[in-house]
Amino acid sequence: MSSPATFDAPELSRAYADLRRQEGRPNDEIETPALRNLLPALTGLRVVDLGCGAGQMASWAADQGASAVRAFDASARMIEEARAAAGRPVVEYAVLPIEDIALAPGSADVVMSGLAFHYIQDIEALFSRIHGWLAPGGLLAFSVEHPIMTCAARAWFLDERGERLHWPVDRYLEEGGRTVEWLGTTVERVHRTVSSYARALIGAGFQIVDMREPAPTSDQIERWPALGDHRRRPPFLLMAGRSAPTPGTDFQTRTRS
Repeated sequence: MSSPATFDAPELSRAYADLRRQEGRPNDEIETPALRNLLPALTGLRVVDLGCGAGQMASWAADQGASAVRAFDASARMIEEARAAAGRPVVEYAVLPIEDIALAPGSADVVMSGLAFHYIQDIEALFSRIHGWLAPGGLLAFSVEHPIMTCAARAWFLDERGERLHWPVDRYLEEGGRTVEWLGTTVERVHRTVSSYARALIGAGFQIVDMREPAPTSDQIERWPALGDHRRRPPFLLMAGRSAPTPGTDFQTRTRS
């Protein structure tokens, strides 16, 4: 199974750095704002960021007043970049695959993850471990590539003029590894259905409190026309689950759109 550690390869690392410098990326315009809107007010909370990449969300959590942020990524290059850019003493970075992270029970109030869980083979085991890390009433919020993306051949069906007809959804119910060519390399992601993510959360003891399939706004499409494709099929799935709260404890998700 491929993992974010692939980003340590020099060629892919350079290609990914170039990609992140582009304006109007779906990650920046759609996924990151949606993930932030799933989170509670972070003032005084202990936050864990799984698959933190270059640390943008971890730094943002610190700026929101989190008392401590522990951020993990399998890529040494990503962590090196995050440490160089952070400058926030409450953020602690570590090079570690998500599957190998072990935290003390009840040591986190919020666990967040952006576009990393579709690399995880055993999502049920991961959700169970995260549930154990969270204090009562704590929140898990994450984004993944939408299952209609991970199940597809990632190429539009075109008409005779080369215009895009529709997005092919194929073998949706056949879960497991799917390979894709991305930035000049072959990457493998785990395809699973929306219901599988939901059932895994419930099975781990979470109460699902939010689920979103964000799309670009008309203003965003006017500024970056290429984002218009993402109104035709959602690129991301986001979910939030809360562990059972103790009386008087409440980490409510935000209601901003």
